[in-house]
Amino acid sequence: MRKLDWVVVLLLVILAVGGRYSGFGDDVPDQGNPRRPPAEMFEPQYWDQETRDWLSQGPAKSQNEIPARAPLPIEGIIEEGGKKAPSTGSAFSVSDEGYWLTARHVAEGCRTTIIQWGDRKGAKVRRTVIHPKADVALLITKSGPKGLPVADRLGGARDAYSIGFPKGQPGAVHARYLGEMTMRHQGRRGYRERVHAWAERSRIPARFTSLGGLSGGAVVDERGRVIGVVQAESRRRGRIMTAKPETYAEIFQMAGVRVPRAPRTGGETRLTAGDYPQTARRLITTLRVAKVHCLMS
Repeated sequence: MRKLDWVVVLLLVILAVGGRYSGFGDDVPDQGNPRRPPAEMFEPQYWDQETRDWLSQGPAKSQNEIPARAPLPIEGIIEEGGKKAPSTGSAFSVSDEGYWLTARHVAEGCRTTIIQWGDRKGAKVRRTVIHPKADVALLITKSGPKGLPVADRLGGARDAYSIGFPKGQPGAVHARYLGEMTMRHQGRRGYRERVHAWAERSRIPARFTSLGGLSGGAVVDERGRVIGVVQAESRRRGRIMTAKPETYAEIFQMAGVRVPRAPRTGGETRLTAGDYPQTARRLITTLRVAKVHCLMS
């Protein structure tokens, strides 16, 4: 062949190969070759190592300094002064469209907010909606994992399981319902809100220190439905204060978003005082409950 003929043949081969692998049908998974599973199947789940012991270890009972039966105060006070600094908290998906609930004090005042996907990986929050009169916020990203089923009221729930990242590490707490109380937030823009109060019964892992970092975490009932957002703790009393379902319903309305509601029969799972660590682990390793980074630069 002449040199020109070789060039033409080479170009035809390149075009043929390019047409086969240039991306046509990329939105349709290849089901015809079982020997080529998606690459993500080979990737270890994030937080897997940190929560693997949860599969064999039971939760540790609480060690409250004040008995849980002590009466609720009429009003609790939270000081919210000081300059905002870089911090971490928790959030959880309520829709695969990229809607996440968290606490207001986790998300407010951040220059950049990141929801962590893995080591040095994360999704940047595109929009943050702050509730003006409650410690609740909505984070919006491009997309997200499957949302947790959201209840529109507490119902008859007597036990709750709070899941998130206390002290920046995966954790979960079982608590018993005490009642409603008022929280007064003191600061530049002070406000009052009605919240639910819970007495801690146990936790995983057994680190009896502050639950700081659990703020913004998911509060689910024994039927797996979201019934609150973690807001604050009273460490000596072993109590957790959480947003009411009516409060996060308001933030959905403010943001103009629709979030799937949980069926009355419950969510996709059941939790008990003995096995909730396994459910908490699954929600964390599938990133439906995620760690939030508030950056100031």
